[in-house]
Amino acid sequence: MKKLGLVFLVLILAGSFSETAAQKKGRAVVCFQSDMDCTNCEQTLYEYLKFEKGVKDLKVDHASNTIFIEYAEKKNDDKSIAQAIEKKGYKAQKITKKEYDELVEHSKEHGHEHGHEVHRER
Repeated sequence: MKKLGLVFLVLILAGSFSETAAQKKGRAVVCFQSDMDCTNCEQTLYEYLKFEKGVKDLKVDHASNTIFIEYAEKKNDDKSIAQAIEKKGYKAQKITKKEYDELVEHSKEHGHEHGHEVHRER
């Protein structure tokens, strides 16, 4: 029973570290707010960005208009990733991780609604 309690304590402590602390050495995280219109926009960006140099983790969400990228610092940088997003015709406004988390949470709470879907030529 003591071992089970100890294992539980270790799991709680491990889970309490911030994402930044858990981030692997030599990796950086960058978040962007974008202007995606629909799931097709989301998929287009995801498919394009997953092949950018050094990308290790990628989350693209059109509902919150956010992009989360973890990448190898030696292989890429924030500016180059922003340029890749813009090359596909989307906005790439850099935001903090806290702002990213707030936008994602707000999107989950309030949903994603348009009176009608607006699609732009890109």
